[in-house]
Amino acid sequence: MNEDQLAEVLAPFLHRAQLANAVTAFVTCMAGILPVWFTLILGRQPPRWQFVYWCIVITAIPTVWFHAYEQNQVAQAIDTGSNIVLAWAMQIAVTGDFSRPRNRRVLVTVSTALNAFIFLYMAWETISGQKRPLITFGDSGFFWASEVALIANSLVVAFLFCLHHRQVPLVAKPLLYTVLFLFVVGAYLSTAKGDYVTFRIVAWHATWHILSGCGLITLWLFNYVRFSEAPGDLNDARA
Repeated sequence: MNEDQLAEVLAPFLHRAQLANAVTAFVTCMAGILPVWFTLILGRQPPRWQFVYWCIVITAIPTVWFHAYEQNQVAQAIDTGSNIVLAWAMQIAVTGDFSRPRNRRVLVTVSTALNAFIFLYMAWETISGQKRPLITFGDSGFFWASEVALIANSLVVAFLFCLHHRQVPLVAKPLLYTVLFLFVVGAYLSTAKGDYVTFRIVAWHATWHILSGCGLITLWLFNYVRFSEAPGDLNDARA
């Protein structure tokens, strides 16, 4: 394919990385579908984590939609919002694994209230069109307020896992560290704009999709291993 043919193929897209972003969004789909399927055939996962896996499937749909039409502000809001719901579901799941019921209720109540405010703010941004970056990284990228909220929710999940890592079975700890490592690298990649490309082939946002998908599937494996090691009723939170 010569340069003219390539230019014709890429003509419908807003920038050179949009095709990569849209295609790799399907990795997020598989990162939800596979854990749902694995859980159905293998079991050993409590309902709170099954809910998380379904949230991954649900959030993948607006992710594909947004990257196909990156100027659509509604698609962007639903994409980010559904990711916040996913992180919130993870908070419920992790506190259900490790926290006392009272502590769990407090954290989930506070998180729910704050995220409800973020959703209202996102709706105002979308309707008013008054949307400005909250944090900037020079020419490479920036974060909207909704993206900062998503990162904050994800950091809560990472913090909870780190706080209770001693309760994780030894055999599952390397998988937990792998998930956390992929999260850190993905967080760094997410600081770049969607059209940021280095070394001709490294589209940062698309690479983030791939790493996130790998991290989510590894999360399922981590849960499967540790719950397989855990005796008792998987539906019970810590007393």
